[in-house]
Amino acid sequence: MIKLIVSDLDGTLLNSKQQISDRTLRAIKQIQRKGLRLLINTEQNYFDAKKILDAYNIPCDIACFGGSCIFDASGHQLHASYIPTKRIPEMLRIFGSCRTFYEIHSTRGLCVLGSKEGYANYLSSEVVPALREEFPSQTLDEESYICERLENAHFYDNGQLLLSENPQIIKITTQSLDQQKLEQLTNSLHTQVPHFAVSHQSPYRLDITAVNALKGAAVHFYTEKYQISLKDTMVIGDSENDYSMLGLPYIESIAMGNADDIIQEICLHHTTDNDHDGVAIVLEQILSRQ
Repeated sequence: MIKLIVSDLDGTLLNSKQQISDRTLRAIKQIQRKGLRLLINTEQNYFDAKKILDAYNIPCDIACFGGSCIFDASGHQLHASYIPTKRIPEMLRIFGSCRTFYEIHSTRGLCVLGSKEGYANYLSSEVVPALREEFPSQTLDEESYICERLENAHFYDNGQLLLSENPQIIKITTQSLDQQKLEQLTNSLHTQVPHFAVSHQSPYRLDITAVNALKGAAVHFYTEKYQISLKDTMVIGDSENDYSMLGLPYIESIAMGNADDIIQEICLHHTTDNDHDGVAIVLEQILSRQ
């Protein structure tokens, strides 16, 4: 009997317009009224994910940063996996050698090495075009997006100044349309700084987290904490970064209709895509068996 539903956010719960459909929202509300647990497991940071869920009045637990942190519905942190501070300088040198701008997500919030002008240029020339390519149906107000990122960022002249404050580093990320540059960066990180999780949320994004900060590890921690059997857990996802949680033993694994081929292959069940209420269909089937 399903007691816990774990869902990815982008490409799964959200449609191509980055919205939750009315049908999916109704199904979520019904599931929660029945007392089933809902855990959102996303590559997004906590505040962005919570902002989306709050807009639809969906109170639930959130695993964010690709499994690095887990927060309960009240915003209390349940778990975190950090990148060892002593390994950060090596990583930053590799980013610098690849002439790649990047964002550092830490317990201090969003941290950027460089000036506001340089970061704004990176957002305009690299991040915004990558987001538009990844989400062509979504309307993105470039000016508002850049202003919001600038307001929320902490700026440092160099990595030593940041590390002197002893923040816990959760994730380092970069975005670009230049896939060759991202591939070069990936290869350098794997070769020179092994034993970390290097994942691609999309072809235009690269994320580095602690090796135990995978989505599957987050699900494993969560089920143990709340004493929920993996046999009573259903996991829904679409992309390669969902592999670690969809590949867990005993779970009911569901691939979205828009899922990557590798995800389609490992999942026990399949549903329609995120523009045709794939998650709603799964939740409605669960409700029909209650």
